[in-house]
Amino acid sequence: MTKLNNKEANSRLKDQIKSNYSLNKNSWFGIGGEASFFFQPQNREDLKSFLTNFKFEKFITIGSGSNILFRDSGFQGVVIKLGKEFAKIEDSSSCIVAGAAALKNKVSEFAKTKGFSEFEFLSSIPGTVGGGVFMNAGCFGSEMSDIIDQITVMNLLGKEKTITRKEIKFNYRKSGLPKNYIVLDVLFRKTKNLSPLTIEKNIQLMKNQKKINQPSGIRTGGSTFKNPASCKLKAWELIKKYGCDELFFGNAKFSEHHCNFIDNTNLASSEDIEKLIKETQKKVLKNSGIKLELEIKII
Repeated sequence: MTKLNNKEANSRLKDQIKSNYSLNKNSWFGIGGEASFFFQPQNREDLKSFLTNFKFEKFITIGSGSNILFRDSGFQGVVIKLGKEFAKIEDSSSCIVAGAAALKNKVSEFAKTKGFSEFEFLSSIPGTVGGGVFMNAGCFGSEMSDIIDQITVMNLLGKEKTITRKEIKFNYRKSGLPKNYIVLDVLFRKTKNLSPLTIEKNIQLMKNQKKINQPSGIRTGGSTFKNPASCKLKAWELIKKYGCDELFFGNAKFSEHHCNFIDNTNLASSEDIEKLIKETQKKVLKNSGIKLELEIKII
C-alpha cells in the first residue's frame, strides 16, 4: 500500500504528486503505460519531505528518458523526476558543480564558456547528469568517471551523503551505486584550460562524427546493447553479422542507419520491442556464445 503519512507534507507536495500518470512523454521511445504515482520535487527540501513521509515499495528516478523503455503495462510504484532546482550548473573554485537534472550537453556548453576541457564528449550524449553517473555514460573514448570528483546522494530516509569517485567503483557503462540512492549533484574535477574556440572545434568534430555514425530524427532509446568486453566485435557488428538487423516484430525494428539503435518512429508496442531485443540476444548467443547486455533500461 502506498500512502502519505503526514498531512502537512501532503498539503505542501500535493501539486507535485500525480497518480495514474502516463509515462509516454517521459521516454524518447514515446510509449509507455501509467505510473501509480509520479513525483517531481523542485528542491532538496521537497525530496526529503517526500521520502520521509511517503511510504512505497517500488521506485525509480528518471531524467530526460533518453535510454528508458517503459512497458505498456505501466509501473506499479513511484516515478521520481527531479525538478528545475536540480538542473543548475555552477562554477565553484574553477570546478563545475551540476545538479542531477542538468542535461549533459548543457554541462558541456557551460564548460566551454569557462575554458574547461575534457567535457566535450558530453555534448554528444543525451540525458541528464544523474543518469549518466549511474550508467557511467560515455562516447569517443571518454566516460563520466573520467571527469567526476565526487557526488552527493540522498537515500530513502532523506539523508544526504557525499561519495568520492573512487568509492563509486565505476566500470564500463555501470557504477557500483546502490539503487536506493538518488543522485542530487555532481562535483566535476578540475581540468586543463583551453580556449573556448578550441573546445568548440572539438565539440563540432564529435557532433559531426555522431551525425555520420548514428541515426537522428527518429524515436529511439540510444544504444540498445553494451559493447561486449569479451569480444573484439562491437554490439552492432554482432547484430549485423548474424542477420538480426533484418528482424522486426510489428512496428519494432532496428535503424537502417545504425543497427544497435531501435527505430520506434511508428510507435511499436513495448511488447514487440522486447521481442526484438530478446530474439536478437538469442540469435547472437546461439551463434557466438556472447550474451548481449542491455544498455537501455526496461521498466
